Amino acid sequence: MSASPLETMHGKAIPSPTVSPSRLKAAWFQNDPLADGLDFGLATDRRTLEQAFRLQHDQYVAYGYMDAHPSGWRLSLHNALSATRVFVARCGGRVVGTMTLIADSPLGLPMDEIYTDELRRLRNGRGNLAEVSALAVDPEYQSSGVPILLRLIRMLVIYAAQTVSDLCITVNPHHADFYRKAFHFQDIGGLKQYGKVNGAPAIALRLDLGLARSLMRELRDGHRMISKVYEFLFHPATVETVMTRLGDDLRRGVPLEERVEHFLSRHEAWTQASDADRAYILAGCDPSTGQRLRTPAPDRSNPRRPRELPGLAMA
Repeated sequence: MSASPLETMHGKAIPSPTVSPSRLKAAWFQNDPLADGLDFGLATDRRTLEQAFRLQHDQYVAYGYMDAHPSGWRLSLHNALSATRVFVARCGGRVVGTMTLIADSPLGLPMDEIYTDELRRLRNGRGNLAEVSALAVDPEYQSSGVPILLRLIRMLVIYAAQTVSDLCITVNPHHADFYRKAFHFQDIGGLKQYGKVNGAPAIALRLDLGLARSLMRELRDGHRMISKVYEFLFHPATVETVMTRLGDDLRRGVPLEERVEHFLSRHEAWTQASDADRAYILAGCDPSTGQRLRTPAPDRSNPRRPRELPGLAMA
């Protein structure tokens, strides 16, 4: 009998971690008409990606996590990786919430900047890592900010649980308890100043995705949960709906070549990248794209700044 992809990693059985009740408040996830009326999925076109990057930028600027950029977007070289996924919550055609999943690669993870040793220990002992990054919610939807965030994380975790062993994140210390209570994230790195967010304080957390796989398996097999939160997050019908939606979205994604040329070709994240990093990314692109981008020149113009969309940033 073949094993479910939710139960295995690289063909080996994943032991189920100990499951304890989530301390998440029911009011944070149940019966939120605003959050339930949004469309959750992947950014599958250039316009949606532009809105997501702009929302991230505006909220990071508003909270002092970055200086304003002429493009009006928050970007890193990791946005050029083929495995990077941008999750969005939309009201009509407007992005009102977003977060990004970055898979580990030869470029490392963004948090390697200050947590290299901690991540090395995880890589040596666990396997595939990924990082949650670039969380932002439009302030007009802040009254439902936590429900929106929970639904985004739910979709991201269900997706990541297919192939990833550990989900890592850096957060402001004030926000760490939310992740510990809601999803059982555990501390892996102490308080540090994080240059990527203008030196703001950060701590590193990780989620053993064996827990998510275990909960999905238990619910699929009809077992009762010790917390209603787990049913909200991982009910079989929810998992099926999420995976169907993500499968459809992945077939309609923006080609890597288009992402690199449109968003990064004149951005310092690309122009200041090492030759090795650019070569790694271009290896996944059409050869003609690589020819155009192999020797980039910095853009010294001052392009018109896109319209800003205010939002809530979480480091």
